[in-house]
Amino acid sequence: MKSILLTVGLAFIGMYATAQTRVIDYPVMGQRTTDALEFYQAEVSDTAVILRGDMYSRPNYWVRIASSSVLKGKETGKVYRLIRATGIKLDHEEYMPESWNRSFSLQFEPVDKRDRMVDYDEMIPEGNGFRVNDICLENKQINKKIHCRIEGTVANCPAYSRLMLMPEGTDPRVQGWISIPVRDGKFSYDLYTDREEPYELYAWSDNLQGAWYPTSFFSENGKIEIILHSSQAPEVYSDAPLTKELLRFKQETDKLFFDSLREEREKLEKENKILTPAALALQAEVEKAQNEEERKEIFQKMRQLDDDGKAYTEDYKVLEKKSQEVNGKYKNYEKEYIRSNPTIVGLYLLKQQIRRMHDTEEASDIMHIYKTGYAGKFADNPMTDYMKLWIASREIKLGGKYIDFTAPDAEGLPHTLSKEIEGKVALIDLWASWCGPCRRSSISMIPVYEAYKDKGFTVVGVARERQADDMKKL
Repeated sequence: MKSILLTVGLAFIGMYATAQTRVIDYPVMGQRTTDALEFYQAEVSDTAVILRGDMYSRPNYWVRIASSSVLKGKETGKVYRLIRATGIKLDHEEYMPESWNRSFSLQFEPVDKRDRMVDYDEMIPEGNGFRVNDICLENKQINKKIHCRIEGTVANCPAYSRLMLMPEGTDPRVQGWISIPVRDGKFSYDLYTDREEPYELYAWSDNLQGAWYPTSFFSENGKIEIILHSSQAPEVYSDAPLTKELLRFKQETDKLFFDSLREEREKLEKENKILTPAALALQAEVEKAQNEEERKEIFQKMRQLDDDGKAYTEDYKVLEKKSQEVNGKYKNYEKEYIRSNPTIVGLYLLKQQIRRMHDTEEASDIMHIYKTGYAGKFADNPMTDYMKLWIASREIKLGGKYIDFTAPDAEGLPHTLSKEIEGKVALIDLWASWCGPCRRSSISMIPVYEAYKDKGFTVVGVARERQADDMKKL
């Protein structure tokens, strides 16, 4: 009898201990000041808070985490000390391997139960430390209409240790994006949302290098399966209706228009018949260049060679001309599909046509297709908002009415453009802290403003920033 009671008692203690520990995946709800640090899991118990994550940077670059790091309670304002780190050495330059990342965990003091959310702060006196805001320490209640399961593998590319997921058209320099870790060549993510809209997924390392293959799909109930390759388009499979139809249309048009072009290009590449001997010689010089100045000089020669029409072979020029003709046929085929299928897939393809647009005649055709087949449909879809704004921008005329808008200032207070410039001559200055030419242009307007501000002239600056602090530092 005692043995039975003891067994039951131990089982109860185990259940009680488990109940006191909760694990929250993807706990970060707010903004972060860096892309080099990501927390993917929080483990909360009565004895500690453990944050598990990764440090990211290019191979042979380093990332350092300060031992002064703390958690700050959002409700109580209490500060919780860092006890220990695992997988890294605090205050130490951790150089990144070929995988571009290093996994680690940070253990902090137990958090007051009233603090359901905390901020991570390195507490570096100069104010240059990493900060991650709004880390949720409670299991999140998900009240969304859509659950899109994303799963996949990476084919032989160690650099693909982190993926970027975001609504299609998002600029990651100024807008938030979802960071998905790749573990042992596999990744998964449960996307919860209320709207069916296009999303993009691609490797963070490729984005840093300036060239990537985005995987496009719709946020909808169902599963998306993806195989990522480092040097070719991703493979995508899905049982979700919108994504399935988009994939079907792509496969159909690839077969009709593009597969033969790819085969011809691959044949020219194998035969080394794309670049001329002169261009190949310059390409070899680039690989041997000792510094950036030498590379710039060689690239300038390459551009001059291209301007003179001597960079590419005649065989390749013939293929390029053929490609232009095929693209024109594809564009007309796609437009006919869009007209005949006024669905979310059709709306997505119409938006893509805007990105490939070259002249005003194409713009008129796109506007006509939207107004006759899509206007009034999909009212709550962000693609509809994009189309309306794009059409409004195309209809602005010299001397006509501008598009009014409201945006927050650095303190979060809203300002409406029409009220700011009423009765004045105004310059709308669009800039960003990460855009060097924009900043130089803005600075050049200071003496103009000072000279004419008393005569009714004003400047309204609109900055595209992920967080206001970036703008304030300038």
